[in-house]
Amino acid sequence: MDQRRVKASIIIRAYNAEATITRALKSALAQDFSGPYEVIIVDDGSTDNTTSIVERLSDARVRLVRQKENSGIIAAGNTGLNVARGQCIIFLDADDELLPHALSCARRVLSDRALDYAYADYFEEQGGMRVLVRPSDPFKAPIGGFLWRRERLLREGGFRGKTIFPEYEVLLQTWGRWKGVHLPEPLFVYHRRQESLTGDAKRVKNALDTLHAMYPKRAGEIARIRPYTL
Repeated sequence: MDQRRVKASIIIRAYNAEATITRALKSALAQDFSGPYEVIIVDDGSTDNTTSIVERLSDARVRLVRQKENSGIIAAGNTGLNVARGQCIIFLDADDELLPHALSCARRVLSDRALDYAYADYFEEQGGMRVLVRPSDPFKAPIGGFLWRRERLLREGGFRGKTIFPEYEVLLQTWGRWKGVHLPEPLFVYHRRQESLTGDAKRVKNALDTLHAMYPKRAGEIARIRPYTL
């Protein structure tokens, strides 16, 4: 595939994701997107079989980027962002899955050059139960529900800070400057697991405390962040 023609990028940050990476990849490669797109897997220093599973795929759309050490989701996200070629960006966690029309919707919505991002409805699945979630504002959406314009993220320097919520940190950083829109259509399935980063109540609290310290004048927006308690 000619990388110069890529119109959209799906970035999967993976760390010891051998149990779920195949599902995430299959969903990323099953898009009904009419143009050329790429799927970038950033292996963040995995010590299991994540890399070997990805390497067994023979698909020109897949690009594997390996980090020697586990550097965390912000560093992995920035690595993916810096090598991406698509104009539209979707970050997919390695334990979640995209619905087939996600990229098509991203291109359609972000064709409006006045928009910096969009956030969509999604399905949340836990313990075999799946429910439709319609976020009332962007702080109610997890990262898989966002559609980003690549050059706008790069202009802000990508993700920063040391939280497990880089999507909310970007929103806080650009609040009042960036324009986003809600897309009332589910684009991905958010699989809730106790082993995930957001399944750890202490990590979530520490992340919120960090955001409060970084943005003391944005307490109202931080208070709107969706709950992650399992």
